[in-house]
Amino acid sequence: MLFSRPIRWFSLFSIFAFECFASLTALGQVPTPASVLGHTPGDDFYLADYADTIRYFHALAAASDRIKMFTVGKSTRGQDIEVAVISSPANLAKLDDYKKTAGRLARAEDLNDEQAKGLARSSKVIVHIDGGLHSDEVAGTQHTMILAYNLLAAKDDPEIDAILDQVILVLWPTLNPDGQDMVVHWYRQNLGTKYEVSPLPWLYQDYVGHDNNRDGYMMNMKEEQVVTKTELEYSPVIFYCQHQTAPFPARIWIPPFADPISSNISPYVRSWLNVVGTNMSAYLDAHNMPGAISESRFDNWYAGFTDWAGVFRNEISFFTETALYRYATPRFYTADEFPKNDQDLRALTMYTTPWEGGWWHLKDVVDYMVSGSMSVLDLAAKNRETLLYNRYQAARDNIQHFKKEPPFAYVISDKQADTPEAGLLAQKMIDNGLDVYATKNGFQANGVTYPVGSWVIPMDQPYSALAKELFERQHYPDALENGTSKAIDLPYDVTGWTLSLQMGVDVDAVTDPLGQDQRALLAKIDTVQLPDGTVDGVGTLFAVSHKVNASFQLVNAVLQEGGTVSLAQDPVKTAQGTETGAFLIGGLSRTAVDGLTRKYAVSAMGVTAPAHTLPIKKARVGLYRPWAPSIDEGWTRWILENYGFEPKSLYNADIRSANLKSRYDIIILPDMSSRGLMSGLGVGIVPGQYVGGVGEDGMNHLREFVREGGTLIAFNRTASSLIPLMSLPVKNVIDGVKSDKFFCSGALLRVETEHPEMPVNFGVSESPVVMFQAGPAFETQPGFKGAVLARYPKQTNPLESGLLLHPEAIEGKVAALELAYGHGHILLFGFKPQFRGQAHATYKYFFNELYSFEHPPMPVEAVKEAGAKTESTAAPAPRAVAKPSDPDDDDIEE
Repeated sequence: MLFSRPIRWFSLFSIFAFECFASLTALGQVPTPASVLGHTPGDDFYLADYADTIRYFHALAAASDRIKMFTVGKSTRGQDIEVAVISSPANLAKLDDYKKTAGRLARAEDLNDEQAKGLARSSKVIVHIDGGLHSDEVAGTQHTMILAYNLLAAKDDPEIDAILDQVILVLWPTLNPDGQDMVVHWYRQNLGTKYEVSPLPWLYQDYVGHDNNRDGYMMNMKEEQVVTKTELEYSPVIFYCQHQTAPFPARIWIPPFADPISSNISPYVRSWLNVVGTNMSAYLDAHNMPGAISESRFDNWYAGFTDWAGVFRNEISFFTETALYRYATPRFYTADEFPKNDQDLRALTMYTTPWEGGWWHLKDVVDYMVSGSMSVLDLAAKNRETLLYNRYQAARDNIQHFKKEPPFAYVISDKQADTPEAGLLAQKMIDNGLDVYATKNGFQANGVTYPVGSWVIPMDQPYSALAKELFERQHYPDALENGTSKAIDLPYDVTGWTLSLQMGVDVDAVTDPLGQDQRALLAKIDTVQLPDGTVDGVGTLFAVSHKVNASFQLVNAVLQEGGTVSLAQDPVKTAQGTETGAFLIGGLSRTAVDGLTRKYAVSAMGVTAPAHTLPIKKARVGLYRPWAPSIDEGWTRWILENYGFEPKSLYNADIRSANLKSRYDIIILPDMSSRGLMSGLGVGIVPGQYVGGVGEDGMNHLREFVREGGTLIAFNRTASSLIPLMSLPVKNVIDGVKSDKFFCSGALLRVETEHPEMPVNFGVSESPVVMFQAGPAFETQPGFKGAVLARYPKQTNPLESGLLLHPEAIEGKVAALELAYGHGHILLFGFKPQFRGQAHATYKYFFNELYSFEHPPMPVEAVKEAGAKTESTAAPAPRAVAKPSDPDDDDIEE
């Protein structure tokens, strides 16, 4: 049962609140939220936006000496990201000293055990708590205001006094200010209407939405950069993030996590995660808050969660999931709405006090979150010294382990097929808090002499577990592969993410200890300095390697400045060696080219024009941007903008309009479900202007667009959807296959390049690694006119990192292909070539198609498989009307 009524905010409230706040401040009292905001966070139908939230925190800081406010960075939209540091006045006066001590203990810097014990006894424990980063999980930010008020207004409260004395709380009102505003303003404008609980029809982080919690180690987004930078500054022992996706009917999910868990995490951290959960469960029971559940579906195998990546810096990093209805609208539940297995309200080992149903208000959520936060602060206060010393021990033990056991270091040579990518990988290590060194002349490891300026990450340092986690290949627990595990154990996120493979960078593990003579040839660096790009050779035509991603930035800059670019269809000498497909730059002065090579660290070589070239021009690129928000669209848009492609967002109305070819040369369809593509959000779910997907009209216009000479690119699930929608002579061989026949929620797979002479494959390696995430695998059918671009190896398991069940289902099958369709082309990728801004090695697959050029004739493919009697230019088949779609279901978990 839904209880809803319209509420509006009136200026009278604001006037009254201001007068109350002014009176309280004059009296030196801590203002209540209601005295500043006119409402108490947790009130039905009320949500504070970011400006409200910060206004209240500033009011607290003006009235109390227990809090200081700090600006720690900027959001994507340029808002100040502020944090509140809460503790006793005496602790705040020595905040810089305590931060320095926390850092020394975290890194075990120049300390022995006795010195560390002394620091642990005399210092304070720093704890991070935040209001969350998934902005449609609205209660997290609201709870921070109540938590702050309780800590600042309390008098003679033994529990809070102990917390203030022993703990320094770094309280983040939110990790996503922009998203908080988007969601709150959307809710306010729909309040009291039939769309009161409608979903936000765009991403609540401008580019990645829910995937802001998948950006932990890569830090592509500004918010995640700010979080990591601040964590390294404050060195919290505990990192606690609030979420709202509890397994129904539980009211809150809390640690311990479900297995598996990485062995690269310190045992101190793994043990404390369990302690935090059991302590929280007892705290909730003591405060009559039933419905806490542990383990259940949440594992933390993936290393890239923003609220998990800190474990590799020995932080006790975790989240909880409190139940959510929608926004601030309450909901009544009865037990007969529960899943059948939960209707008997039976207690379980990890669900000791079942919730019996009833009203669920935003205030209930806020109360549970406040109790969760208080349980963590209470635990930290009571175990301050042990927590601090354990943090030191974790660092000490990691250092000692890698003094004795391999890998003793990782080396990234600065001479690679794509040196700027190698440098970026080294910089990511620095940004994550690792010490990185540049090699001097003569440095050797594993019997190999490395070029001057290569990058070395010694493993005998406190946070090196992260390097091992990112460079080694993931092996998901064998129970699933050998068939002894149940289906319930199937992972929900990616299982392999080896970053060096994703980025196409060679990283060497050093198997022999680094001697003092080797260390003498290393110089610590704070920022990676790439080798300068140079212009060598003579003439006015310059060859630039196609193997380097940054070359696309340079090429787009050349086109922007009015220069000319063509592709060498014959072998040409470049700074990276002789290659077919090199970019040929003309029409700019040598000085201008030199400036661009220095800017992008890409070298150019003066050459004589080869006999066969393919001129390319800047294309008009359209990227479909559905109102049922697609995370994949956001990632694609971010990448294209960073590389200078200037994509234009295509909304439903644009796709449904005729004559697409007059406006666009290339259209990209991001990964999404077929229902999401065709039907989008349903009537009555969102206001009318956001209803629907491309629909039959849009699909007809896409067919027309390609027939008239356009290029259509589709990623992953969308590639599979286009097969029936456009009557393509291709089959997805794993369409509808259950997990007992094939399963891959996300893993790195090896493919073999076919037709390297085709422009779409220029610069792509012979056997790249791709991110397969619940996508298709293809067979060509009779009538196929096109080319296979990449194929999974025959009779060989393509798995490189992660979990792949029943690989035989895709062995020898097609991973990517290009089809002729009328006068145009369709490219189907059965994987994500731009996965989460990490899969840099496969960017070229779609970058290569984002220019206007005369496509060479397609090679003739022999079709061996039997299949459907369809042709690439066949009329569209009739199609049933799809059901209304939920928002894009990619990465739905926390």
